[in-house]
Amino acid sequence: MLAYTPFIDPIEAHSWWYLLILPCALFTSIAYKAVRVYDLRTFPKEVAVMTVQIVVVMALLGFASFLFVEKVLPLIAT
Repeated sequence: MLAYTPFIDPIEAHSWWYLLILPCALFTSIAYKAVRVYDLRTFPKEVAVMTVQIVVVMALLGFASFLFVEKVLPLIAT
């Protein structure tokens, strides 16, 4: 562990890489809403809503691209 060099030795996250979308979406929402929110009392709610929106849309886009690759492209190729 002492010899770990960030940006050179990647973290072993191959089995749980999809869970990294949660902190990425959360931190993106915090940064965006910190600039855009008018009332800080609504800040946590708006961050939570935006985080859920990001995660759901990313899941839907992933599912749509899966369907496109698995169902539509084979029809086009034949």
